[in-house]
Amino acid sequence: MAIRLRIVDGVAVALCAAKSHPKPGDIYLDDDLHYALSQKYWRDYDEIQIVDEEDIERAAREEIG
Repeated sequence: MAIRLRIVDGVAVALCAAKSHPKPGDIYLDDDLHYALSQKYWRDYDEIQIVDEEDIERAAREEIG
């Protein structure tokens, strides 16, 4: 799902792009970028037991360290 990142009342929020109108300052993430961001979250918070082994391997090849 494509999303818009927007500052609302000083707080960053993620909105469904299909259910919101674009506003100046929005950051638009298409499906692929949103998926990549969600995978990074899952890797960083592995204690919540959400893991995609294939993505972890892909990220390990690309990330420094």
